[in-house]
Amino acid sequence: RIASSVAAGASSMQLEEGDLRVGDTVVIDRGLETREISAVQPLGGGKIDITFTEPLENSYRGTDHVHLGREQTRGLMAASVGLVDGHTVVVEGEDTPGVPMCSVNETKVCPYQDGMPEGVNLHDFAKEIRHYLETTGSPNHPNCRPCGAVSEMHYTGYIIAMAHFNRGSDKCPKDHGKIQVSGVTFNHASSMHLYHDYAGGNYPHDVPKDFKSAWARRPYTWWSDPIWAELEVSELSSPSHKIVKSSFNNTFSGNAFALATSGVHVFPTLPVAGNVIFRGGVGLNGAARRQWSSPLTFDVDVMLPMNDNAFTATQGVGSPNDEYNAPQHREKFVNAALEPFVLQDNFLVRAHLTALSPMVVRGNIITASVRLQGGPLANPAPFVHNVINAPDDPACIFMMSSGDHGVSDNVVFGCRVGIGFRQSGGLAEGAVRRMRILDCDIGIQYFARGPDGMRHDSTPTKFVVSDTVLYAKSNRGGIGMTNPKVHSHMLGHPFPFPDWWNEGPQFSPLGHSYVSIDFHSEISRTTFAGYDKAAGGVAFAMGEAAPGDTSDADFHPLILSGLTFDGVAGESRIRASASTRGAGLGVRQCLQIDCDGLRNMLLVDTDGSLLGQPGTVVPRPQKFFDKLSYTDALGASTMEDLIPFPQRFDRFGQAIPFPAGVDHGTGGGLEYVCNQQSFTAEGVAGCDVLFMGAGVWVPQPGLALGAGDRIVAIRNDGGMVRLDPLHHGWALAAGWVRAADCNLTQDPAWTEKPESQHARRYGRVEVGQFGAHPNASRVDATKGPVYTVPGVWRKGCTFDSDWSAYRCPNAKHRPLVIEVMDFSHLDRRWAPVTVEVNDKWAPQGGAMNVLTGPAMMWPGKRLQTFHALGHAGMRHNIYFSADPPKHLRLHMLNADRAEGMVVCIYYGVPNSVVAYVDGKRKA
Repeated sequence: RIASSVAAGASSMQLEEGDLRVGDTVVIDRGLETREISAVQPLGGGKIDITFTEPLENSYRGTDHVHLGREQTRGLMAASVGLVDGHTVVVEGEDTPGVPMCSVNETKVCPYQDGMPEGVNLHDFAKEIRHYLETTGSPNHPNCRPCGAVSEMHYTGYIIAMAHFNRGSDKCPKDHGKIQVSGVTFNHASSMHLYHDYAGGNYPHDVPKDFKSAWARRPYTWWSDPIWAELEVSELSSPSHKIVKSSFNNTFSGNAFALATSGVHVFPTLPVAGNVIFRGGVGLNGAARRQWSSPLTFDVDVMLPMNDNAFTATQGVGSPNDEYNAPQHREKFVNAALEPFVLQDNFLVRAHLTALSPMVVRGNIITASVRLQGGPLANPAPFVHNVINAPDDPACIFMMSSGDHGVSDNVVFGCRVGIGFRQSGGLAEGAVRRMRILDCDIGIQYFARGPDGMRHDSTPTKFVVSDTVLYAKSNRGGIGMTNPKVHSHMLGHPFPFPDWWNEGPQFSPLGHSYVSIDFHSEISRTTFAGYDKAAGGVAFAMGEAAPGDTSDADFHPLILSGLTFDGVAGESRIRASASTRGAGLGVRQCLQIDCDGLRNMLLVDTDGSLLGQPGTVVPRPQKFFDKLSYTDALGASTMEDLIPFPQRFDRFGQAIPFPAGVDHGTGGGLEYVCNQQSFTAEGVAGCDVLFMGAGVWVPQPGLALGAGDRIVAIRNDGGMVRLDPLHHGWALAAGWVRAADCNLTQDPAWTEKPESQHARRYGRVEVGQFGAHPNASRVDATKGPVYTVPGVWRKGCTFDSDWSAYRCPNAKHRPLVIEVMDFSHLDRRWAPVTVEVNDKWAPQGGAMNVLTGPAMMWPGKRLQTFHALGHAGMRHNIYFSADPPKHLRLHMLNADRAEGMVVCIYYGVPNSVVAYVDGKRKA
């Protein structure tokens, strides 16, 4: 590592240690530049000072660097230097001329530079080459030249260790090649595979295609053959692979090595240590990487049913479900008798690492992204004490975990996303422990696979972060972590490479992915340092930065304890300003209104480390009084109008008014005024009310409207205005007036924030008041209003404008899941569904939460499971827009056994209701 920070233009630098010589070439930090050493000066304490033949173009941090003034970060972000050329032995791939398909220069562009043009095949190409050979004496197009085998065609040297045995006799000892490398420079000439099985059709004449079985039939290796005992030769030691203290330069193409088996692991591989790997990549246990493809892709197929050998750049490493490469699990090494592959104390310079379990990766410096399957965080954990810095990649660590796997005890800095949990082969219960994450746009992001709500799978899952420190960016910006969430299926790999991070998880309309029922996150003993709202910094960002997300899963709660905020003011701890989104008719959209996630988000502070005392953080209501994004068939203007009819009308069909004193809009109706110049059929100033009779419009005597009268309309069709009977009386229910007789005074299109239709008709009232409209309820139990505040229950809460959320000390908000269990739960719609919460044990008058349900992930299929935010000890009145389901399951999640809530469901007609708890009938 660099001992003292250096500035651009410097010609020398100090290193903590090193065995470097004059003439060596070193690569610095992330490979932005290489330099030849012109002088080496020993310093005290093992340090050395090296001088370069050319000054540096960039500045570099040393072990003296301190991030955000925190002494505990000293040296964590230091750059490193590695020997890339200077070993005694050099193995190099020759850049020989190949096929003439490269441009001669910028003006003479070869038509085959980017492959065969449309309509041209190899036969056409060969005819053209033959033509130019005959006419010009040169076998290529005049704008084309032969491509370099390494620099342009990306063909590198390839080193494999393979088995050998006598095909005809099973009793002859078998053998296997070994690779032992120390102090060697490989320039585009490695791509090592240590246990090759002749896959991809590369079978020597004397080796059967069923290689693994043939190998197993031969009981003895040459070093364990009984002949040695008969000859009284002492027991021979088992061979081993060894790759140490070497450099791998793959700047054009190729990989360093694949630490993987193809079903046969003959002898161990010693820890791969002390190497410098410049670009290319490393694959552990069934993973390979090719640098030259564009866009950069990872060849890790643990999901797709296809032959991987075509995609692993001849690494000979496959996947468990390769159709043409039996036996199964051919690439995975699981052998209790041998230790897993170990990669330690190496310097990976923009060389991507893909590591599948079981493996051990420790003590490495990695300046490119890591694709990590993870593993149980036992002691020792499989991936520890590494330093990862990859600002050019979407994330520093891509977690592909399934089960209770995670990552711990590493340093991650300078990333777009420090640790991203995105792909999982099964149910994921990720964990992050004892990590130090510095200077990242987002420290931790979790959007993995959870149980399938469509299949009513209520298996509890969780994500855990503990004993971790997240430091803000150097300008005090960045996000500590976004709210974790899960979806049941994440489909849509960009074919043929499963690179989920290319554009984020893609929800394919040809599959299904629905929100999970029971998932939460536990964040404990975690420190957030240096985040400042003024610089865009925040510890927790809710509903932000999840590519491909529909926001229908943002309700999953965070359970917090033991948090520490180091230099993070109260205003910089939470940001919930993201707007709800997702309304629409299409796939990955929620019907009628925005998805429910952000309107039901929840943070639970169990010990007061966030709020100063135990309590919760809940969302503000969003768009409750905003104009709907579609034209509603029943005339609804706002989300408030989507409150189900049984909830806003009493048992006699009379209206229960909406509340006064809320942030409602104005206007929004269709209204006219009778023109002063208009006359009725009787010659009186005013507007005739016309009724259809025998195919003609007939005025009704005595029902005409006077000049200047207000006209409330339902619609305007063909120059005729239909009257609203709730305003004008039922005698005029079928009545119309001529549009030419009126002046338009109010149009829904004129209003950005309209009053709700129900309120325009029946007015608004204070608590305990009857409405003035003649069709308003007169039943004491249903005095207005229907509710008092929009959104979730928040009595006793205070709005924090810096957070855009409510702080609720001593509150006990808990997720309330309403799960329709009828056979038609994907085909029939029960939404909008409302949950009204109050502390009066009353049928109305509390906080009103309107739910639309998850996004549609398959055309015509919408899951009818609703995630609301309730409160322990309160009454919850649930209303469905359709008649209630025959089978319903309710969940109160993340609650103590002593906690509970009262739930009342409106059925409309008498029913026999049978209740079950944990599968046992209770009532």
